[in-house]
Amino acid sequence: MNKGVKTETQPIKWSKAMMLLDTLRDKNQDNTRMMLACGFFFGLRISDILKLTWEDILADEFTIKEKKTSKERHISLDPKFKEIRDQIISTKDQNPTGLIFTYKRKGADQTKPISTVAANKRIKKVFEAYDIQCKNPSSHTLRKTFGLRIYEVYNRCEDALVLLSQIFNHQDISITRRYIGITQRRISNAYMSLSSGKPELD
Repeated sequence: MNKGVKTETQPIKWSKAMMLLDTLRDKNQDNTRMMLACGFFFGLRISDILKLTWEDILADEFTIKEKKTSKERHISLDPKFKEIRDQIISTKDQNPTGLIFTYKRKGADQTKPISTVAANKRIKKVFEAYDIQCKNPSSHTLRKTFGLRIYEVYNRCEDALVLLSQIFNHQDISITRRYIGITQRRISNAYMSLSSGKPELD
């Protein structure tokens, strides 16, 4: 790969995302399960996920200042996310506090989160371990899966893209289209419609 060339990631289907969270529950991989759940349900960048605290997610909603944009994001917790959170907390001896994603090794500084590189390695490892087919799995996969889910829930309409561009703090909905893979799918579909003479739909 040429230096400086971005490696594109892609979202996964929501059903696959939820299945993966269930698998991680069954395998007792609670911290990784929580990381993926935060990505799928919040649509935050990994730099913002890593600074989340237990206190943030114990409420029904919270506000976070995005590291990249310095803009505020107001997050409301979905019932399914709360269910996952409560399941994980129930396995602990006492209610957890402080940063959620810290290094577990003995003597590790619990006042600092794991690195973005470590988080992405963990995500890639999980996708490979459980055979989740996805191009270049990373933290962006989680965020894009969130975006695609919103787009589909709101009937794949223009209003859904406007809503997502506001959530993601994108300057234009064309950026949002590219981000969740709509533009590339439409281009691919155009090629696939040549013989039939009928438009291929998503």
